[in-house]
Amino acid sequence: MSKKCKIIVYSIAASIIALIVLGLVKLIFFSGIFWPMISLKGDETMKWQIHEAWKEPGYEAQFRFQDHPEAVDVSTTLNVDRFGTYEIRYCYEGKHCKVRTVEVVDEKAPFITLEGDSEIRIFENETWQEPGYLAVDDHDKDISDQVKVKGEVDTDKIGTYKLSYVVEDQSGNKASAMRYVEVCEDPTRMKLHYQFDEYDNTMEEWWIHKSEDHKRNTAAKDRDFLAQYDAYYIGEDEKVIYLTFDEGGNNETYIKEIVDVLNAHDVQATFFFTLNYVRDHPDFMRELLNEGHLIANHTYHHYDMPLLAQEETIDRFVSEITEFEKTYMQVTGKKAEKIFRFPKGAMSERSLKIMQALGYRTYFWSHAFYDYGPTISKQEALTSMMEHYHNGAIYLLHPSNKGNYLAIADFIEAMQEEGYRFGLVNEIGSGN
Repeated sequence: MSKKCKIIVYSIAASIIALIVLGLVKLIFFSGIFWPMISLKGDETMKWQIHEAWKEPGYEAQFRFQDHPEAVDVSTTLNVDRFGTYEIRYCYEGKHCKVRTVEVVDEKAPFITLEGDSEIRIFENETWQEPGYLAVDDHDKDISDQVKVKGEVDTDKIGTYKLSYVVEDQSGNKASAMRYVEVCEDPTRMKLHYQFDEYDNTMEEWWIHKSEDHKRNTAAKDRDFLAQYDAYYIGEDEKVIYLTFDEGGNNETYIKEIVDVLNAHDVQATFFFTLNYVRDHPDFMRELLNEGHLIANHTYHHYDMPLLAQEETIDRFVSEITEFEKTYMQVTGKKAEKIFRFPKGAMSERSLKIMQALGYRTYFWSHAFYDYGPTISKQEALTSMMEHYHNGAIYLLHPSNKGNYLAIADFIEAMQEEGYRFGLVNEIGSGN
């Protein structure tokens, strides 16, 4: 072997020996054999969010191959409620200390809560009033007065406006929120040009021939006549039933109990409300929509509408419809779907045409019974429902009748066993 190769071999051997010796030294002097050894869990240098309770990451102490955490004294000046850099000292019986450094900082962004909805609809020419907001910071507390609102709402111009809410705390942490305000055309300002004298205004109350042997039935007007005016009394010849409820704010009503039954069976229904009921029960209206039910227009005052289908009273006719639309939007924040039923089924060809001109589809019914009598029992209600069901049936029911409430669950379950589904009337005539 050459001299150069020998030098290389000796150098490698020396390096290996040195590493072995160093390892032994570390094993002897740093394993707690001759003096205690403290090991910190977590980082030795940490950042901690101000005002958050301190959670000790932990530590270990060894001496002569035994664990002695109880021998460690922990001392600190840490104050999590004040910014600064602090030390936590871990000392074995007052000696052999280990130090952890903790910096108390504010790295948590504040948050903004918008009062009111994040999407709001208002009517043109109204005065925009900011619903308000709350900004809270972990350290600075209430900083609502520091929120900057960017954007404007021009109520003279129909459109959708974006409002941006931004706040920054003393540590530079930012939070933001967004609100959209849609300025809509006020439906009550609508004027309908009267041109309906050529349409017969003879008032008729809706009636039906009750279904026999579950066959589809006939009624006061046939389907072809009604279809000219986007009006319907029965759906397609399919195994589907449409439950509809007329409610004008009766003193006694079981509507909420009925809705509980519908929701429990995952069945949606159509509710024809007069304006007062929508106005007086805003939370319930929103609950209905959240559960997938359909809220439809049953006029403002529950008038016989053909009496208003005259040139001199056309504005009152339109107002009966548009005042409902406006109240619906004020309560729900949404535009009302243009679905209508005449109070008491009192209609004329002219009133049908006017409703069509207002963009509405009108729905009568193919099954009803004297269910607005207060003494109707569950059995009477259920018998009528069961004896006359048919494909595409639109059921008119009144929630003021306790019998309907008591019978509805049995009826739903029986129809589902027969293979029927339950739908909303807006699928009839929708073109889908």
